[in-house]
Amino acid sequence: MPGDQAAPCPPDPLSGPRADLPPAEASLARELEAVAHRAWPPLRQIEVGGWTLRASAGSSRRGNSVWAHGGVPDAPAALAAVTDFYAAAGLPPTFQLTPVARPRELGAVLDAAGYDDTGPTDVCTVPLPALARAAAGPAGPGEARGDRPPVAARGLGARTAPASASASASIGVTTSDAPGDEWLRVAGQVLTTFSVQRAGTLAVLSALRLPTVYVTLTVDGVPAAVGRGVADDRWLGIYSMATLPAARGRGAARRVVAALAQWAGARGATHAYLQVEEVSTVARGLYADLGFRPVYRYSYRRAPLSVAPDAPDPRGGGPAEAGAA
Repeated sequence: MPGDQAAPCPPDPLSGPRADLPPAEASLARELEAVAHRAWPPLRQIEVGGWTLRASAGSSRRGNSVWAHGGVPDAPAALAAVTDFYAAAGLPPTFQLTPVARPRELGAVLDAAGYDDTGPTDVCTVPLPALARAAAGPAGPGEARGDRPPVAARGLGARTAPASASASASIGVTTSDAPGDEWLRVAGQVLTTFSVQRAGTLAVLSALRLPTVYVTLTVDGVPAAVGRGVADDRWLGIYSMATLPAARGRGAARRVVAALAQWAGARGATHAYLQVEEVSTVARGLYADLGFRPVYRYSYRRAPLSVAPDAPDPRGGGPAEAGAA
């Protein structure tokens, strides 16, 4: 009716700050960026002052962007070096812009150069014991709340994990230190990084030297959901979360997270982190329900087409169930 107003949208509990972090949060943001860099090692990188220029055959935006973790003595010269590096790689010059990027005026410099602003992503953390409890607990909104049948867990370090699908379903969770065919098949149906960017992604994963686990969840013997965990000192990084459409809304992702938390806890991790894009509304609801809270937000700043007219647009992570790289 005229004069009616739409109900205001509830605040997004995972929306993090893009600037002006307090000192403790700024220090944590720098730590998390270093941890994420180690969890997704670029296939090629060079240093230009305090900038790390990364290229990974177009697989993920993180792996094909500048990590501006330090200052540069001559910003115009550094920008020219960025343009040359990515032109040689056949990629658009791209920066990952975080609240702790340097120099502080980098955002304004990129604005003046015509760089766009895409892919806003929040970096979120949670203490691992709290995550394990939440993932093992009742399903959240939109997930099944039926009986919890036993889980047939097997594979590398596998243990019994929680389940919340229908009482008649046979739920299995397996873990492995390498991505098997079933894991890749599910990931490839959901995540860009494991479909059109698969070759570059597998090369990146082959270069990864941190302990890594691949979790596959099956329903009645059919692979339905996957996830990947990377352990780095106190941190569990949650990546490559993917659930096939037929299994969504039934707690599959929650059970995958439970298996990842169990694996990381056995290796001494105390906290978990993930990256989730602003557009991934379903995943954001799940992660908020699991206790994740934002530390900061970053985005990608890409050069105008006049600088890189024919370069592809690498995109990382994937849709709603994926931790964005």
